[in-house]
Amino acid sequence: MRKIFLSFPGYQVKIRGKRKKLGDFEFWNLEKIGEVKFLELIKKEIKPLNKNVVKNYFSTSNEDLYKQSYAESTWGMLLPDYSNENWGSRYESLFIVNLFSDISLPVMFHVSRLGVTVEKTKLGIHEKSKFHSEDKKFSNKKFTEFYKLLTPEIMGINWRADEVLKWDREQWRLSIACLLFSELEQYQRSKKVMTWQKECAEIVTLYETLLSRRKNDNGRHKIVQRVEILLAEHYKKDFPKIRKNLKTLFDYRNEFVHGGFFDRLKKATKPYPSDTLAQLPNVDFQFLEEQTEVLRKTLILFIFLRKKFKKSKKYAGLSVPAIINMGIMDIATRKKIREYSKQILELTYYK
Repeated sequence: MRKIFLSFPGYQVKIRGKRKKLGDFEFWNLEKIGEVKFLELIKKEIKPLNKNVVKNYFSTSNEDLYKQSYAESTWGMLLPDYSNENWGSRYESLFIVNLFSDISLPVMFHVSRLGVTVEKTKLGIHEKSKFHSEDKKFSNKKFTEFYKLLTPEIMGINWRADEVLKWDREQWRLSIACLLFSELEQYQRSKKVMTWQKECAEIVTLYETLLSRRKNDNGRHKIVQRVEILLAEHYKKDFPKIRKNLKTLFDYRNEFVHGGFFDRLKKATKPYPSDTLAQLPNVDFQFLEEQTEVLRKTLILFIFLRKKFKKSKKYAGLSVPAIINMGIMDIATRKKIREYSKQILELTYYK
């Protein structure tokens, strides 16, 4: 089986020894292996494509940059590569890694059949400090099963000029949804008062991309109904709060896109005690983090349901949003959706 290697930064790596193997997956403690030994080992696991790659193993960089990148890396994953392309599945593999977790991990460098590609050579101290013992989330059978179930379903979603003309509507939907979700990563790195509304709008846009059957099928009531079909059983007694917050999320988005958000900012702007200077408006970043977590599970379910229903005769020709909508009235469909939802969400990492 072809493989791809992704390296990550962090502190307090929990991998005992140099390598931990779980089936077709391996988790490497880069601090214990060292940059020179790593190259020797990885060439045995991922064979260079040809002699030219052997001669130019640092495909888009050089050995000095590799050493700088390796110095900032602490652990990595050797993952199955389900692509048919020589450059490998870096985009899809990392997407599933970050979909599994509650925080997006930055890749320092990756290795494919085309050699080593350096992506980052350093991280700011505030960025790096977020990644403590992240390897512990992944070096288990839940992650390996999650990866095997979902990664093949998103292969090829990255933009390729020679492929996109062949895409049907649902492939376009999936590609754009994954792209939008990846864009939310920027808000993990930086929170600002004036990006709050933008983040809110992008979360709602992604819900509408995933759950609208067609144009003008994206009202607040319809989207919340479909999320309920997907996640009510998962959240159980907490779902009424999820439902209420979803409705609030849509209200906030509407303020922003229809030009009324400044009224709420004006109302939220207060002076410092005994002063005439204004404080920055308070906005609830925790609220958006909670909404992103619900959205993450919704996207996981969308991908998994697409996998499970695409070969079903009963649902032939129907999109995932259409099947979810059927579940509102059709008990058998709703039961099947919730059965599949439980199956995949049991594998998902969450706090």
